[in-house]
Amino acid sequence: MVYMQSLSTGLRSEHARLDTPQANLKPGQLITGKVLELYPNQKASIQLGGSKIVAQLETSLASKQDYLFQVTSVGAIIQLKKISEAPIQNRVVSDQLMQQIGLSNNRDLKTWMQHLLNQNIPFTTKDGQAIANIIAQFGGSGINQALVQMMLQKGLPLTEQVFSSLKAFQSRQLGPQISQLHQLLQQTGQSQPQPMLANLQQQLAVFGANNSDANTSLRQFVQAHQQTLLNTNQVSLPIIQQMMSSQNLTTAQLHDTAKQLQQVLQQQLPLKANELQTFEVFLNRFSQAIQQDGATESLKNVFQQHPLFSKVMQLLPQSEKVQLQQWLQQPQVTAGQQQQIFSILQNLINQQLPQQQQNTLRALLLHINQVDKSTLSIQNQFIHIVKHFVHTSGIQDESGMAQALRSTNHMQVNLNTVMQSIMSLLPQNEQNLFQNWLQQAQPSSTQIQQMVEMMQRINLQQLPQTEQAVVRNLIILLEADNQPLNKEQMLQLIRQSVNQSEGSLQSLRDQDFSLKQNLLQANQLNTEFGGERIQRLIQTLTGMQINLAQTDQALSQQNFHIPGERFGLAQDIRLQFEGKQKSDSDEIDPDYCRILFHLDLNNLGETMMTLSIQKRVIHITVYNDEQELKPLIDQFKPILRQKLDVLNYQLSSVSHKSLNDTQAMIKSPKQQLSIALPKEGIDFRV
Repeated sequence: MVYMQSLSTGLRSEHARLDTPQANLKPGQLITGKVLELYPNQKASIQLGGSKIVAQLETSLASKQDYLFQVTSVGAIIQLKKISEAPIQNRVVSDQLMQQIGLSNNRDLKTWMQHLLNQNIPFTTKDGQAIANIIAQFGGSGINQALVQMMLQKGLPLTEQVFSSLKAFQSRQLGPQISQLHQLLQQTGQSQPQPMLANLQQQLAVFGANNSDANTSLRQFVQAHQQTLLNTNQVSLPIIQQMMSSQNLTTAQLHDTAKQLQQVLQQQLPLKANELQTFEVFLNRFSQAIQQDGATESLKNVFQQHPLFSKVMQLLPQSEKVQLQQWLQQPQVTAGQQQQIFSILQNLINQQLPQQQQNTLRALLLHINQVDKSTLSIQNQFIHIVKHFVHTSGIQDESGMAQALRSTNHMQVNLNTVMQSIMSLLPQNEQNLFQNWLQQAQPSSTQIQQMVEMMQRINLQQLPQTEQAVVRNLIILLEADNQPLNKEQMLQLIRQSVNQSEGSLQSLRDQDFSLKQNLLQANQLNTEFGGERIQRLIQTLTGMQINLAQTDQALSQQNFHIPGERFGLAQDIRLQFEGKQKSDSDEIDPDYCRILFHLDLNNLGETMMTLSIQKRVIHITVYNDEQELKPLIDQFKPILRQKLDVLNYQLSSVSHKSLNDTQAMIKSPKQQLSIALPKEGIDFRV
């Protein structure tokens, strides 16, 4: 089997080989470099990884030879210390070299060190000692070697705990673990009913393939979440009450309820808390402009330029999208048209639900689907399973809490710090204008326009992270306002940002426990039921969390599994998303990215699909050893092209290759996203 883990490791290795060494090297690391050419004045051209640099020499080197260097300091000038006096012939790790870097002459360890040198992967002596411990504990197989290589490249701690969690994620199937534990808890619940175990059982049931009593599970879920469901206006109250009773729903009722839930979930915007706040600020200014019979031209500019409104446009029905486009294009708009556009946007934001409610409704939909499989198509079922797993499995617990805690730093933001940050980014002559504007309680419209123009020129990315959202909303206020804006209004905006940050953290605390959190609680009960299975599932989810850790701020990569049993598959479905991050957020740019699917299908066998997207042009490659697959691909091309056109994507080609060709894909640098690299610079000292 060609594991996606090995594929992602190869892609990551290729990216590391091409990456700029200046951005990655750290003091104490060892790395091999090849002296290409010696120059006058003690300078030389040296190749480190995929980059060539010009270095200032403080020691003698021989041309056309490889040396092992140690990084002694980084900064404006990176200093390297020569470890091996003699060149490393053919980069062979000798017994003497192992001794020089303080490592034991173990055969497996020497092989691993040889691999790191050949791949130009920096490591420290401490890393080498940690690798020796991992080899002693887990063995020196090629799979373990690839896993350690990935840990080094992602900067993960080389501990046995981290290694064992990643190994569990790589080697264990998530679906069977969930299914077996769910069955065990069903038996346990009859003899030892406990609310926490019952909740865990409901969470596991959503991802399972078979539920012996799906109607009972549905009723128990509704009873456990009745308060949330009854408080959700978008859900029919009589249906919820009937689900709570012992009476089963009819097929028509199941389909109607599933359709209703689908519509509610499709209306949810993929926006973060600060983006929703920006949307609300925009609507507030829109409402004021309508009430005061003011112009909305500046509002149009904000709508067209701010990235969050492109997400809004994608979600709107076609008829409402046409109305918005007409509003944007028409130079003169009547008051009635303005009110109509405002109503469309206001209705959209009124439909937004907190993430916890979305999770509950999606779980309800998936429980209904277990009662009647025909309530969801395979496509919709897959989408909902992926979203539900990402939001409720716990693989984002730590990162979500860390992000919320960081956002509380907004509480440190006040009017003075925001204004000082803005001023620091302005030229000296504009700083004086800015200062004068701040000192006036009621600035003129001319001064407001000057402020808008100045702020439009600043680079928000240069501001502290805690102030970017505040300043972005302030700019929107200034652009969209046709009335003077005083300091008190700006202060109120900052207070809104502080309240939003506090609310997002409290909302995270109030959310239902994730699957992993419930597993941890169950593990603390020291129950004899499923203790070992619970621990293994915790370890697998932890490995998935660790694997999601990001070290490269330019190239984002998300790699996770979802259980395949619900779709009749014996193996997990493996997904990988990678691409350049958007300039204005930490999201992957959908115009430039790659998506990988790894499946083990019952009839077609092992199948891997890659989608490479460049400027919204998609090339798809299907890797499968069945030659009969090609006619099927040709058959579905027209409808695939049509569906992508609706999403404003263009299908370039769909090709079929053997699974053996995946190794060529790993090695081919052409598959990588284009990254501009500096070729040389006098910034190294050896």
